[in-house]
Amino acid sequence: MNTGKNAATSTGNPGKRERNSSKSKQDILRAAEIKFAEKGIYGTRVDDIAETANINKRMLYEYFGNKEELYKAVLAEVYGRLSKQEMVLLSGDMSCIDAMKKIIRLYFTFLKDNPTYVNLIIWENLNKGNYIKDIDFSNIKTPVFNLLRKVINKGKSDGIFRTDIYTEEVILSLLTYTFSYFSNRYTLSKLLGREIDTEESIKRRTDTVTEMFLRYLCVNRGGNN
Repeated sequence: MNTGKNAATSTGNPGKRERNSSKSKQDILRAAEIKFAEKGIYGTRVDDIAETANINKRMLYEYFGNKEELYKAVLAEVYGRLSKQEMVLLSGDMSCIDAMKKIIRLYFTFLKDNPTYVNLIIWENLNKGNYIKDIDFSNIKTPVFNLLRKVINKGKSDGIFRTDIYTEEVILSLLTYTFSYFSNRYTLSKLLGREIDTEESIKRRTDTVTEMFLRYLCVNRGGNN
């Protein structure tokens, strides 16, 4: 009969294996995020990802199948990272005006702190969304957009937001007004003759975009409710 020590030796430690497996997957995802953000899916070599993650290339294939599946896993990961923050914020008890102020601030802060996210989205658009179309966003982005719709429509029903605004266009504008600031930051800095990705510039742009949205949304057009 095996003693406890011998049993542990013969069966190994499932808990430890599970933790190592989870860590290895996260190491691969993080390394792949960095490399894909630098060179896109077509310019990135699996060997480079494995070297950055400090893992055997065989493990990468074991966990993710191939480079394309890993790339899609990275896209889902970075979108999910933002969605978690959006869900927490929009699920809070606050006025529709405060919700709009906070979601705009969240987008600017997240994009500033996650440059790899910005680069990955740029690459995927350059590739005409070849891979994002295969990702199921029903549990990643759909709940967020539903909460945004709820905030905007409640503002309308409460008489705070204009009833003639198109909710879907407001959501689209929230995404584009914030993302384009970071996706074009290098060319815009050159054209405008000033650095636009400094803390001061980002804060000023956050305040400006917030004011623009509230002046457009609010019935009294004041934006300072």
